[in-house]
Amino acid sequence: MENSKSALRALKSREISFPSFLETVCREITEHVGSTRASVWTFRQPLRDAIECACLFDTRDSSVHSGTVLAEDDFPAYFQAITDDLRIVAPDAITHPATSAFDDVYFVPLDIRSLLDFVVMVNNQPAAVLCCEHCATQKAWSQADIDYLQAMAGVVTYGLKYSERVEA
Repeated sequence: MENSKSALRALKSREISFPSFLETVCREITEHVGSTRASVWTFRQPLRDAIECACLFDTRDSSVHSGTVLAEDDFPAYFQAITDDLRIVAPDAITHPATSAFDDVYFVPLDIRSLLDFVVMVNNQPAAVLCCEHCATQKAWSQADIDYLQAMAGVVTYGLKYSERVEA
């Protein structure tokens, strides 16, 4: 978490951009949790009826992506789960009730087997989702993995609040 905290300080002092901050967060999550991919998805405002990938880091080829949009109309069970429970722990993502709709369109083409998501709250409202994905084999997410992702959600909360102030 130290790299992300340093990146947050650099963001506040305007030494790095918000996308660079998010990339640091994603890279650190994959290192600490041991997931294949990590990403940050922001809720589209004001309806929060879709999330857009702000940054995704894939360890398989060290690539960074953004821009994919997932709409609530297409994945209602997922959106219901993240807004009700504020997290999804899915060691078997393909059969998990909240994530099974992603199977043919997302999980199978990317060989994603396990998913761990945690909602980032800003001003008591869902603002983003931190997502860990594990490919090729299923991963049994530990309590330490869940606790770490929750702590990283706090770091992202501060980054989002700061970026909102800068934009205003």
